[in-house]
Amino acid sequence: MLYFDFHTHRKEQWPDVTAIVNVGVDDVWDGLPHVSVGVHPWEVGECWREQVERLRTVVRRTEVVAIGECGLDRVRGGVWEWQMACFEAQLILAREVGKPVVIHCVRAFDELLAMKRRFGDVGMVVHGFRGGPVQARQLMQHGLELSFGPRFHADSLRAAYEEGKMWLETDDSDVGIQEVYERAASALSISPTDIPVPGTLWF
Repeated sequence: MLYFDFHTHRKEQWPDVTAIVNVGVDDVWDGLPHVSVGVHPWEVGECWREQVERLRTVVRRTEVVAIGECGLDRVRGGVWEWQMACFEAQLILAREVGKPVVIHCVRAFDELLAMKRRFGDVGMVVHGFRGGPVQARQLMQHGLELSFGPRFHADSLRAAYEEGKMWLETDDSDVGIQEVYERAASALSISPTDIPVPGTLWF
């Protein structure tokens, strides 16, 4: 069986796993076939414009399949105004290059939905989603997709699966993607082989 890890920080490659590896704008990722690269809200500082400009210099590389993770974080992020401006700049860039965005969002879903209304043509996936089904459905109704790690709300997972907007990931966990597939399949009462493979949005 082949597995798809939507979002991981591990750079190791396995023959049965296709993974989107998250890297920073100043990281080296030679040899990785699929990466997402962006300015994380934890890393947003006074020089966020320079960070976005460095992102602009690499985002058209063929191995860059998505921008991110980027987004908004009211708990650990930088100055709020800088976060908002940096996130908007990355959405503008995503629109320019026609690539989707991997979203990190903590206690800022109203602001995220407002951004989605402005950038409705930009594909967005909220990674590491742990919220309940009401929030999950609200996000999906606005066109966002959801990615789930080892810990998830089973009802939200099922809602995303039924909508065809579910992805699975390891993020920075020690749990492998095979185990995430097993947990998701058990919660959905399906076989891991019934979990969909990535579509043309990513490759």
